[in-house]
Amino acid sequence: MAVNGIIEIHNLSFFRGNRAIFKDIDVSIAAGKITVIMGPSGTGKTTLLRLIGGQLQPHRGEVQLFGENIAQLNRKQLNQLRGRMGVLFQSGALFTDLTVFENVAFPLREHTQLNDMQLHDRVLLKLEAVGLRGARDLMPSHLSGGMARRVALARAVALEPEIILYDEPFAGQDPIAMAVLQRLIKDLNDEMRLTSVLVSHDIAEACAIADRIILLGEGRVLAHDTPEALQTSTDPAVRQFMHGEADGVIPFHFPAPPLAEELLCDHASVADNRGGLQ
Repeated sequence: MAVNGIIEIHNLSFFRGNRAIFKDIDVSIAAGKITVIMGPSGTGKTTLLRLIGGQLQPHRGEVQLFGENIAQLNRKQLNQLRGRMGVLFQSGALFTDLTVFENVAFPLREHTQLNDMQLHDRVLLKLEAVGLRGARDLMPSHLSGGMARRVALARAVALEPEIILYDEPFAGQDPIAMAVLQRLIKDLNDEMRLTSVLVSHDIAEACAIADRIILLGEGRVLAHDTPEALQTSTDPAVRQFMHGEADGVIPFHFPAPPLAEELLCDHASVADNRGGLQ
């Protein structure tokens, strides 16, 4: 099987109980690009990110990173592969009892043999890249939300990964912090020659930095194209999401039986329960 992208997903299906989150989807993510995963709530954006990171395993199909099928790797091999990836969690997930410097230093202490001087210089360089070298001695509790997200970004790139995964990097940020993060993600991707994969709800910010957008919905990939192509698409589902239209082919209601049918069943159940209590 030929591998064209640094991340390849083939015939992937994933279920939550009896509900199919994905049904036989195929995705190829090119190296050196910023790819944004988007879609309505509940369509599996973060699930797809976790499948790429190896935190979840597909029920069918495969996820390949660097040409390796991650489901076939043992724990040691998977950890080695994860060493080539960085992750920025939505919460930032900083260690609250460590300084900014020690938060960024943590993965370096755990996974490298850098001496003290090398580690010191690497941490300062990463903090400089996110504009927070002057905050090196602060505790996370003294940081704003935007600053904490930037420290988390410095930590995510400390090991100089080839791929970085972002889970909602713009969530909860004010317009200034959002603009700073947008610029940082773009600049770091270019300067470090990263492959960046983001989950985001923010269409404007995503379109401003994305090379490609993967739009999920109805258990499948609705579109995988440039921001410009998606914004001008005539596909009803793509147009509805990209332009924020309340009415369209993407349903408002989570799948459920007809309301009248369920009300009658519930009423009968309540009556039976009352009868049993008498």
